[in-house]
Amino acid sequence: MAVVFTPEQEQVIKLHNRNILVSAAAGSGKTAVLVERIVQMICDETHPVDIDRLLVVTFTNAAAAQMREKISQAIAARLEDNPASLHLQRQAALVHNAQITTIDSFCLFIIRNNFNDIGLDPSFRVADEGELKLLKKETLAALLEDKFAETEEGKKADFLHCVECYAANGREERLEEHLLALYEFAMSYPWPEEWLRERMEDYRIETKEELYKTEWIGFAQKSVKAVGAGIAGLYGEALRLSDQPDGPYMYAKLLEREKEALEKALGAADFETLGQRLSGLSFDRLPSKKDDTVSPQKREQAKLFRKQAKDRIEILIKKYFKTPLSLAMEQGLYCQRALRELLSLCLAFKARLDEKKREKNILDFSDMEHLALNILLEKDEDGVRATKTAMEYRSYFAEVLIDEYQDSNLVQEYLLRAVSGEEEGNFNRFMVGDVKQSIYKFRLARPELFMEKYHTYSREESQCQRIDLRKNFRSRREVLENVNYVFSQIMGEDLGGICYDDEAALYPGAVYPDNPDCAAELLLVEKPSGEAAEEMTGKELEAYAVAAKIRRLMERFQVTDKETGRLRPCRYRDIVVLLRTNSGWDEVFKEVFAKQGIPAHTTAKTGYFSASEIQNVMQFLRVLDNPLQDIPLFGALTSVFGGFTEEETAKIRLCAKGEKLYDALRACGEEGEEEALREKAVRFLGRITAYREKTVYLPVRKLLREIFTDYGYLNYVTALPAGEQRAANVEMLLEKAEAYEKTSYYGLFHFIRYMEQLEKYDVDYGEANILDENADVVRIMSIHKSKGLEFPVTIVAGLSKRFNMQDTAKALIVDADMGIGTDYVEPELRITNKTLRKSVIAEKIRLDNLAEELRVLYVAMTRAKEKLILTGMIENPEKKFGELAYIRNRKEWELDYGLLTQAGTYLDYLLPALIRHSAFEKLDQFPEQEKRAVLKQEEPAFAVRLVSLEELRAEEIAELVESAGRENKLSALKDAGVYRDEEKLEAMTKRFAYRYPYENLRNLYTKTTVSELKLAAMEEKEEGCACLFEEERVVPYIPAFRRGKDKISGTVRGSAFHKVMELLKLPLFFADNEVLPREKLEKVLKEHLLELVSEGRLSEEYYEAVSRKKVSDFLSCRLAKRMYDADQKGKLYREQPFVYKIAAKRLNEAFPEGETVLIQGIVDVFFLEEDGLVLADYKTDVISSEEELVKRYQTQLDYYSEALENVWHMPVKERILYSFCLERTIDCGKTGVRQ
Repeated sequence: MAVVFTPEQEQVIKLHNRNILVSAAAGSGKTAVLVERIVQMICDETHPVDIDRLLVVTFTNAAAAQMREKISQAIAARLEDNPASLHLQRQAALVHNAQITTIDSFCLFIIRNNFNDIGLDPSFRVADEGELKLLKKETLAALLEDKFAETEEGKKADFLHCVECYAANGREERLEEHLLALYEFAMSYPWPEEWLRERMEDYRIETKEELYKTEWIGFAQKSVKAVGAGIAGLYGEALRLSDQPDGPYMYAKLLEREKEALEKALGAADFETLGQRLSGLSFDRLPSKKDDTVSPQKREQAKLFRKQAKDRIEILIKKYFKTPLSLAMEQGLYCQRALRELLSLCLAFKARLDEKKREKNILDFSDMEHLALNILLEKDEDGVRATKTAMEYRSYFAEVLIDEYQDSNLVQEYLLRAVSGEEEGNFNRFMVGDVKQSIYKFRLARPELFMEKYHTYSREESQCQRIDLRKNFRSRREVLENVNYVFSQIMGEDLGGICYDDEAALYPGAVYPDNPDCAAELLLVEKPSGEAAEEMTGKELEAYAVAAKIRRLMERFQVTDKETGRLRPCRYRDIVVLLRTNSGWDEVFKEVFAKQGIPAHTTAKTGYFSASEIQNVMQFLRVLDNPLQDIPLFGALTSVFGGFTEEETAKIRLCAKGEKLYDALRACGEEGEEEALREKAVRFLGRITAYREKTVYLPVRKLLREIFTDYGYLNYVTALPAGEQRAANVEMLLEKAEAYEKTSYYGLFHFIRYMEQLEKYDVDYGEANILDENADVVRIMSIHKSKGLEFPVTIVAGLSKRFNMQDTAKALIVDADMGIGTDYVEPELRITNKTLRKSVIAEKIRLDNLAEELRVLYVAMTRAKEKLILTGMIENPEKKFGELAYIRNRKEWELDYGLLTQAGTYLDYLLPALIRHSAFEKLDQFPEQEKRAVLKQEEPAFAVRLVSLEELRAEEIAELVESAGRENKLSALKDAGVYRDEEKLEAMTKRFAYRYPYENLRNLYTKTTVSELKLAAMEEKEEGCACLFEEERVVPYIPAFRRGKDKISGTVRGSAFHKVMELLKLPLFFADNEVLPREKLEKVLKEHLLELVSEGRLSEEYYEAVSRKKVSDFLSCRLAKRMYDADQKGKLYREQPFVYKIAAKRLNEAFPEGETVLIQGIVDVFFLEEDGLVLADYKTDVISSEEELVKRYQTQLDYYSEALENVWHMPVKERILYSFCLERTIDCGKTGVRQ
């Protein structure tokens, strides 16, 4: 059946002789339209164009190959109708060499055909990624070594000053990281050296007039005012509550006065005045008048709005106005010296690296882009102009078509503009993309290029025309309506890059059979706390909830068959689970799915180097390279290559105490007491020697082949569990060895370094893929990996994972628009703090990251064809819903910018957007008087469900009951004589009656935690446990709005206090060796905690959970003073993890002799004094007596003490508990009994 195109698609296909920007929404058929446009151009009988005169640039090689195949099929189909057409025959022949390519391949094409223009040796090759890592590391090391050897005083002083500023405490790797990051960023610009030189002037600002002209100060002022408007909105919400009949009317005057003062401050004309006015805002106490007619809930809500407003103002002041402008400019000028030297080093590094690459005659991908640019463009003082070669390409290419244009960068923009004819009036560029799907900012993509054309190209007939494709041919109406419902509230030009209005919305174009079960769903999994948290992590609980949902889908849900167009039962392969990142998540989901009988496959790019079969080979290769390395040799001895048991290895170790393990192995081979062990050692040494001799002349690949053959290694790993996967991994190692041999390096030593560099810089290949694409398994993949794909059922999981904002916390940060942000470091005085410019750039990067995360969420939700399911963990749902309840009364549809910029997870975007949906009313979480505002928007089909551990257990029990019912039916059939094969029946009965013979060892774990041992010890002391942990009284469920303000859970409070105690900078709270006066102490503490919040090191939730009074009380006690004294001497240790081994019999007499258990834990704090160690532990338990606390934690302190004494070989002279509840220290002595 012929494809019918929409009028907009027809425009895209048929319009020519102009620049066209196609804004193609998700699932709008842009690839099909692009292919059809190309096919019609080359098959046009009136104005035919040869396929090789079109330049078609796609984002990936797979996309290019797919497009070439589709065009070939279209030409072949037309040839069937018109076999005599010479033009079509010509296109069929030309299509295989046509420029349907990636930007890298096009650059390579230009270089290979014009190498003489730039004096390049035509025998160059493209370098391997591992080879480049090694080359960069060697070049950088040589550069720094030469700089340290510099003899000219001035240059040497500048370099050492730079090292002091950017490699504190002699950590040269930090300096190397900064240089590599600067280099990579610079290479995304057309002329990187020019960009680096321009950055040398970033901090040369001497007057306020110059400062006010900078882009970053303008951004800061705009950002403060935008956030300020949101703060004013919070005051507006508080006033709305105050004006209600049962609202806190007594707050109205104060709230109105503070709101007016804020708005006046935000009206300041310049940045300095803005800071002065905000810093001058004062906040009086709210009236304490009591009135029974006032709703307690509304009173508390109004207080909460005001508190949030005050906190946001304090964060703004801390972020932008802590340092006076005059001092900020002084600090900036001081930074100039170190930054200029750093940039000079980067320029020198680039020059040396380029020289090294030319010597080896290799190129990397950025080289290809820049060399192609040098061939096509010339740059001088008068500007940039096209070369003769570029003019030839312009006359040759009839049209330049660019797919995924939103992911282009500046270099690619210059390249493609150079070969198009628009500068000469020949507008022939065709660009297609969707800025809402621009998710490659981390690869330095510039979606701004797309947006600039989006706003300037006309939708009417013109030389530069924009066409919008809004119809979605992928998804059901239910999916699209939910996507529109969410993103019309949260995506805008200020956050996301585009206003999600009627023009950006998705409209259904696909036809599906009716299915009432396709409503989108939100599963909110209650985060486990208390004992449940020790039993199961939040990730595991969410994975179980997803597994339960998949089982229900497999039982009841139907999807549309691609071939017949009819509904059929859902299969595993119809389902995908999308995660923001695979790391730390995919294996948890895969393991849980396996336990639940759900076949699953992860498409992670990780896990290769950690696979045991690869680790074993790499350990053995390290031994062949240098047998004097103890750890690799131990690994080789106990692997299949050595074949020694741990007991035999220990005996070898005893043959030469204090010597290298290799010397001990040789001594064992010469003088070992046990003949069998001595012969085994001799054989192993002989093999090592033989292989080491071969490393001199054998290529690594052949050496590996020989080792694998001698040991039968491939057969060995294939016989292990998951053997097919393991064998594929080993085969991949051989492929990597072959790739290594094509580099400029040679030999085993460099191969090991090559692999180590790949592992260090996260160039992980991922385990070899052995999955058939049609396999009936649930796919688990990252959202980025899913781009361009579609699935009948899409489950977007892990929505409560915190966004990664580490880029903003680095010592050196870079932004494409605002340049470099650096810390102010004065090495002589040991002073370090953020410069104003860095604070502003960090905020810009944070907002860019939030916009990127918004677009990633859009990509994830638009992968679904028929069913969209969103899942995430939520802690204390009643409190969360209570905080967001006010949104249900908003008259404005778009959500507040200030609220959105506070987001830390995807749920922080989704919950405010979805909470107005009537589905939330079924959760019974909102006050009856809080009615939703009546809005014009129609509600999509949507359901929300809260899932707890108890519910999942209940479902599991129900399944067991159902299973038992089936078993009873089978038993009845047996009794009725249906089964006739008694032999088979007996065998089955025997198999199902099997009992594990070592049941007594069920609780013998390889590793356990101190917390688990503490609980076990308390369970043994039945009397003590009975009084310490009385059974909780059953309390009737009361919604949060009826019982007033919800209390923070004990788990959260405990975690918050521990985090604060870990991060506290003790020197801030002492002066002249004495603690600060109380009033000043509390002020400094508040400022310090707010700074930790603004830096992202302390969450706002933890900030609110911690009592500053209790922390101040701690800082005033003698223990804090002793910790401060130890800190000054560098002898204070906080949050120190430990692992040590004990005999299993200490835990349970039933365990066998010789078995050991690893104990792990984290010590809150300990410090060294002259006569021993002092161990301290913080406790937030709500208790009534010291004795109660000592009993509860005596076992834990015993294990902590034992661990410290084993590691430090010093006695623990004191053991102290600090109770935040009792606000005092408890000396637990040496034996665990309170002194």
